[in-house]
Amino acid sequence: MPCISVIVPTYNVLPYLDRSMTSLLGQTHQDLDILLIDDGATDGCAARCDAYARQDPRVRVVHQPNGGLSAARNTGLDHAVGDFVAFLDPDDYADPHMLERLLTTLTQAQADTCFCRYYDVSADGSVRLAPEDYARSLYTGAAIDQLLLGMVGSRPHHPHDVEIGMSVWKGLYSLPILRAHHIRFLSEREYLSEDLLFHLDYLAHAGAVAIVPEPLYYYCQNPASLTGVYRADRFAREKRFYEKVSAELALRFPPEVYRPRLDKAFLGRVRRCIAQEAAHNKNSLRNIAAICRDPLVQAVLRELDESQLPRLKRVLHWAIQHHYALFLYGAFRLR
Repeated sequence: MPCISVIVPTYNVLPYLDRSMTSLLGQTHQDLDILLIDDGATDGCAARCDAYARQDPRVRVVHQPNGGLSAARNTGLDHAVGDFVAFLDPDDYADPHMLERLLTTLTQAQADTCFCRYYDVSADGSVRLAPEDYARSLYTGAAIDQLLLGMVGSRPHHPHDVEIGMSVWKGLYSLPILRAHHIRFLSEREYLSEDLLFHLDYLAHAGAVAIVPEPLYYYCQNPASLTGVYRADRFAREKRFYEKVSAELALRFPPEVYRPRLDKAFLGRVRRCIAQEAAHNKNSLRNIAAICRDPLVQAVLRELDESQLPRLKRVLHWAIQHHYALFLYGAFRLR
């Protein structure tokens, strides 16, 4: 039976770790190599990880100085010994059948990679199916490019900014592919959405990607997580991310194929930056005005075909284009 290495980066997540590990140790696929990467935690996570290793021989712990999520995942890749690799964030949890379903579907389809759908779990505990738009149950050849483009952004008529989630925790990946092509995570301290950059590299080498239609992963909104915390440099990092992804895609696709998707998704990220400024920063108006004036934002707004966007998004983009910072502040404070 194939072994799956599951990489769990841990840093100051003690209140959630037991829930995450319970879901992992209770998987119906039992041949697991569980790698708990203690990324310099200061809240007791390190000792709890060591306790799990003493309780179950499938659990290994690696302690390292704090280097961030990507560094912890890369350490896990260095130590992985399974045929396949999966990722679990320590504040999330998995359906007990998740790894078995991923592996069975992958094997039956003769694929080397498999994704499932997932649930969004809000801070109040409510659960909803995350919107994803998979076009088929198996992607091969040129269809894998379409899968990747769906992670980059959505087509003009699509109601969401992206069609398919980019996170690695819903997937099963071939360790031989990862090792043969030296695929690593770039630092989230430099680029937001390092998972998309990982997929840009990995999917270029995948032969077949199978899809499990059921949601089997529970992504929990954690206000203290990387995605939930206000960061003053978020907009600057969003721009670096846009430029990095644009440069990578330009090597593989003509501009008319990827640019409308990338631009649409980028403006969604710009709106989230403005929303965070309005919610968390006493200098909101000044920072929102600076985002509106940014040359990249203005250039993307000029190029994007907005004719099929929902009315609210068109209104917000109009306000950004005309530098109406006070209007935007009020609009996002009221949402």
